[in-house]
Amino acid sequence: MINKGDIQMQKNILKIILLLFYCIPFVFLAMNEDVIRGTLWFYLVMIIGFGALCYGSVKIRSHWIVVAGNILSLLSTCVCTMLFQTEKWGWYFKPFTPYQSIVFETVFAFVIQIIIVICSLRKHGRKEVHKS
Repeated sequence: MINKGDIQMQKNILKIILLLFYCIPFVFLAMNEDVIRGTLWFYLVMIIGFGALCYGSVKIRSHWIVVAGNILSLLSTCVCTMLFQTEKWGWYFKPFTPYQSIVFETVFAFVIQIIIVICSLRKHGRKEVHKS
């Protein structure tokens, strides 16, 4: 028999795992592959990664993880950019600087995730109304 404490502990472990995976610098990886290889495939990886993490957050009904996770992802991306960017980064993302591109892409991904969260909240709200 599973008690309520075990379920809460499992949810807390999932929250920690989601936050750890949000620390992956998805935007940096996508931009770096774009600069080095000229391929946009890692932008797809970024979208899938953020989508999966957002889905996990919505599934366990911890929507704050989307906000905290995106902040962690932005920070890890900025750190990686400071450490690993090359001269090519300076002109590759014109008219933006590398950091402006990072902020733009992070905000864009965040807005999409917030829309997903809002849609799930509305859907969940309708289910509760229909249950009564």
